[in-house]
Order: sequence, then C-alpha cells, then structure tokens
Amino acid sequence: MVSLDDFIDDGDEGPDVAADFAALKGCLKALADAIASTNLAVINSAQGDAAAATQRVQASVAALKRFHEAMQVLEAGTEDAEAEEEE
Repeated sequence: MVSLDDFIDDGDEGPDVAADFAALKGCLKALADAIASTNLAVINSAQGDAAAATQRVQASVAALKRFHEAMQVLEAGTEDAEAEEEE
C-alpha cells in the first residue's frame, strides 16, 4: 500500500502539488465514506430501522459534499495549468 503522505510536501514541485495530493487523499476518503454510509443505509433499511437508515443517508450526503469540495480543488489546479499552457 502506498502512503500519499510521502508525496505531500512543498519540495521542488511547489505548493500546488502538495495541495493536489491532499485534495486527492480527501476525495478518496470522502468517496469511501459515502460508499460505506450508503451500504449501511441499505442494511439498516432492510432491518426496518428507518431512523438509522436516515442517519446513514445523511452521512452519505455529507461525504459526497466533502468529495465535491475536494474535487473543486483538483479541478481548479487543472484550470490553472491549462491557463499557463495557453500563455
């Protein structure tokens, strides 16, 4: 297993690379949380526990919001790189 922490530093590549790796790590964690919460919501629903299922759906939505925010950081980096290439 590779740890992204080894690559997150402001070394020679500059702070943008570190921000990209941190955002990628955040994306992956949020996506894993969303998937796990959705699976637990289905299990709770099948067991007839509507309150627990609702809580898990809310957790899944929150994780997807975190995923979206982290993706915006990655997309902003891509837009900056494209602007530099055009100049």
